[in-house]
Amino acid sequence: MADKYTKVAEATPPSPEPAADAWKSVPVEKEHQPAKVKTQMSYAQLESQKESQEAQKAACDSRIAEIEAEMVKVKAAVEKE
Repeated sequence: MADKYTKVAEATPPSPEPAADAWKSVPVEKEHQPAKVKTQMSYAQLESQKESQEAQKAACDSRIAEIEAEMVKVKAAVEKE
């Protein structure tokens, strides 16, 4: 059975946001299958997580490029001798 997403009744009023994006902050409850474990999330939270992951990926890609450049220098130094 697939995971189930259900809109959660809000206990606090929503924060003021542009009307077009207000739906992104509506919390939903995810019922995981097969065990009935529930977590709360919102689209805005998922957007934030995605942005964070993309930033981490960019930092990793940058570091990989630095390592590869250093590897070329090390290889050149080893082959020079």
